[in-house]
Amino acid sequence: MTILAIDTSTQWCSVALVNAQGGGASQPPFSLIRHENLGPESSQHALDWVEALLTEANIFFKDLDAIAVGIGPGAFTGIRIGVGIGQGMALGGDLPCVPIVCLDAIALEGIHSLNLQQDQNVLVAVDARMSEVYWAQYRVLANGLPERFGDINLSAPQDLPIPSQSFALVGNAASAYPEKMQALIKAAHQLDVEAVPHARSIAELAFDALEKGLQVSAADLQPIYIRDKVAQTIAERAQAS
Repeated sequence: MTILAIDTSTQWCSVALVNAQGGGASQPPFSLIRHENLGPESSQHALDWVEALLTEANIFFKDLDAIAVGIGPGAFTGIRIGVGIGQGMALGGDLPCVPIVCLDAIALEGIHSLNLQQDQNVLVAVDARMSEVYWAQYRVLANGLPERFGDINLSAPQDLPIPSQSFALVGNAASAYPEKMQALIKAAHQLDVEAVPHARSIAELAFDALEKGLQVSAADLQPIYIRDKVAQTIAERAQAS
């Protein structure tokens, strides 16, 4: 089974072409990845990278089994571009789509980087700009994947709850708001502020989702924003600072 995974929800453009099982001697398992911090225009590179990886693997759209896309929350424009690319390719190749919440992918990155084990808890907290944070809570399953419990939230950084049980804090919010999140940072038993949505984790979560029948049509691939407002007024920026 071959999955094309895309995430353009941050300043990192991330694309992966992953075949987990292989197709016999003629097609052994492979994983081709491009993941770079290209700044605010990072999403503009995604389509070129997709074409480059397909060429490198010597496969065509018809050889894909699904397209997985990070659907947010994150940068509004980047999310729309990533979802649009996924929809266009899925329609052109008559392929199913697998929507992956970006915080779930960040949780998986943290699980890998911190070597977290079954039943350990993870709090993902990501800078949402405008002095706010996207966050969600997870536990590690026996298969090493994150299971989200509760909602995806948007809060002021100082309002995030401190979990009652031991937890790892993952995501860039801790580095963006170190003073406002000081108590939470001190309470965490492990910390990873570098984790971002990565296409390799998007793909890993997508394989699991496909096994559970959670794919959707191209028309049903939709972004999640959590917040509708994209900019602050001058007065709001002054108050936040």
